[in-house]
Amino acid sequence: MADSHHTQNDCDVLVVGAGPTGLIAANLLKRSGVAVRIVDERAEASRESRAFAIQARTMELFQHLGVVDKLLDRGVINPVIEFYVGGKHAGGLNYDLAGSPDTSYPFIFLLPQSQTEAILIEDLSAHGVEVEREVKITGLEQDANGVVARGTAAGGAAANIRSAYTIGADGARSIVRTALGLSFEGSKYPQTFLLADCRVEWPRDHDPFDHARFRVFLNGSSIGLFLPLDGAACSRVMATDHSGKADQSGPAATQMDLAEIQTAFSLAAGMDVTLSDPVWTTRYRVHHRGVDTYSKGRVFLAGDAAHIHSPAGGQGMNTGLQDAANLAWKLAAVLRGADRGLLDSYDAERRPVGQQVVATSDKMFSAAAGKTGWEATVRDWIAKPAAAAISNMKSVQHKAFRTLSELDIAYSPDFGDDAAPALGKAGPQIGQRAPNATIARHTDVFDLTAGYGFTVLALSRKPLERDEAGRAADALDTLKQGKQGGVTTHLVTRLAVGRDPRAVFVSSAEVFEAYGLRDQDAQATYLVRPDGYIAWRGDGLDAAGCGRFLAQFGFADAA
Repeated sequence: MADSHHTQNDCDVLVVGAGPTGLIAANLLKRSGVAVRIVDERAEASRESRAFAIQARTMELFQHLGVVDKLLDRGVINPVIEFYVGGKHAGGLNYDLAGSPDTSYPFIFLLPQSQTEAILIEDLSAHGVEVEREVKITGLEQDANGVVARGTAAGGAAANIRSAYTIGADGARSIVRTALGLSFEGSKYPQTFLLADCRVEWPRDHDPFDHARFRVFLNGSSIGLFLPLDGAACSRVMATDHSGKADQSGPAATQMDLAEIQTAFSLAAGMDVTLSDPVWTTRYRVHHRGVDTYSKGRVFLAGDAAHIHSPAGGQGMNTGLQDAANLAWKLAAVLRGADRGLLDSYDAERRPVGQQVVATSDKMFSAAAGKTGWEATVRDWIAKPAAAAISNMKSVQHKAFRTLSELDIAYSPDFGDDAAPALGKAGPQIGQRAPNATIARHTDVFDLTAGYGFTVLALSRKPLERDEAGRAADALDTLKQGKQGGVTTHLVTRLAVGRDPRAVFVSSAEVFEAYGLRDQDAQATYLVRPDGYIAWRGDGLDAAGCGRFLAQFGFADAA
């Protein structure tokens, strides 16, 4: 059953929460032609660094939005995670050596959340949507046609907004989640941590450290992190808090001074480190929790509203942004007439990912931080040779990068039927990320999938004569939809005699290898979802099969 725009709605989609997840959702919805509003109870955008690690898959999302260069101008490219045990360098993960040619971002990118938000707010404003500040949502009501979010605006005036759908991206203390009556199962870790964004000076015999490298320190019952945020001027440091103050009541539970974290971080690093010029300091506890459903009726949860976990692995914000990317295109499609059953796949696809991230980060965190006394001694004893071995094993480096970067996240192939038995396991499967690959000197796959709708890639390693290319292009033209966020098609082939202007001619076999076309006469058709994952694939130049698949989701023009 398709949805329809209800004339009484104030907007198609209301996004509650203007953190990174909510801002990405609003940006993608607006670019897909959806009438969207975004509200936040804060009077102004965050000035704190908070989340800072941006993984490769998220960088690809920012590239898709056209803002990646703005991020690159402000942040730090970090290709290495170095491990220190007992104050001595033990090894590390070098993403440059991990071998992932299908992404342009083989690194962890470090940028304070405040700057990430500023870039997204500016971009959203450029597309005609402003964040509505000091709007506090207090409750939700749903009916057959939409959702009413009830709340207050600045000054206490009533602010009731009716939308076809609502996204709760309002963080770990989500009002939207509470209004839905959903529990947030999990617990908090017993350890507490101290955090500061400040200038770091290392002891002279360790100086100069490369200030563009992420470092993890293990030293007995203490762990520490060092992350460069602005060259030598400002870095993030974190260390185990042994004071017990977090268990006190009142301001003492969170307040701290720089001397306190300097002592704790020096203990973790195994050397005397001097901290100065603090921008932000805090004492905090880490939780790991999740909901048992990401949606209820016409309301959806994304980001920290749906899942929170330890910072181990640096995936928290990234997972939330991928929630938004998964949900936004589905809402846009349903609002254009696709079957509402498509929205059920949001929970089916993203909740297992959230659960896996919570479980993986929990294992990493517990292995590093959950040790005291003799357990910590054994951990350090094991960690030294393990870190050294990892440094020399390219396969381990590759697997670690693919996992942390979220490039290998895949969804169930049940999204559609695999109609490509001749391809077998070659090439990306349904539910997997569509890999980037060079097509010609200045063109790659991501250039062709840059829109906000479905993209059909008809690939022919076999050279096509002009007439053959013309017939294939004619068949693909029947799939095109002119609506914003509809369907675009590309015929990608080797040059033969003559050419059809609708074809993209390759100068590199890389795209064919990446998509499983091993034989010189091989052909295949891939349908790429708006979020960059494979929706369907067929053997040969199968525009008709692709059209039948699209039709089942209510794309009437693709019959």
